[in-house]
Amino acid sequence: MTESTTPPPPDEPTPDETFTWTQPPEAHGPTGAAGAATSILESVRDAVDDLAERAAPSVREFSARAAELAAIAADKAAPLAKRAGEVTADASGKLATKSRSWAADLRASITTREHAAEADVTPPAPTGVEPAEGGSGPQEPPSSQS
Repeated sequence: MTESTTPPPPDEPTPDETFTWTQPPEAHGPTGAAGAATSILESVRDAVDDLAERAAPSVREFSARAAELAAIAADKAAPLAKRAGEVTADASGKLATKSRSWAADLRASITTREHAAEADVTPPAPTGVEPAEGGSGPQEPPSSQS
């Protein structure tokens, strides 16, 4: 609120019209610490590129040896994997046979118990008190009202 609300006089320039560069722009060459850092980074980049060019044949040879070792390992592992598959298939077949036999035995024992239970079951004598479903206390007999 300390600003004046009256416009400036027409002969006084606005701040945007008076802006100019006071120093000429610097040349794009390296100077000072920034220039030294740029020079070092360029040297490191050149050294890395040179190392990559020299190391390429060695890396290729190392990769070829690694591939050969992987091939040898695969050749030696193939018969073992085949044998393991055969053993697994045999065990799986035996397990299936035993499971079917066990299931048949269980079903046979269930039907045998049911037949034995039906033959031995005699209806209990009426006591007049029947336990409630889920409960253990006495319950009144249902009245027959018509």
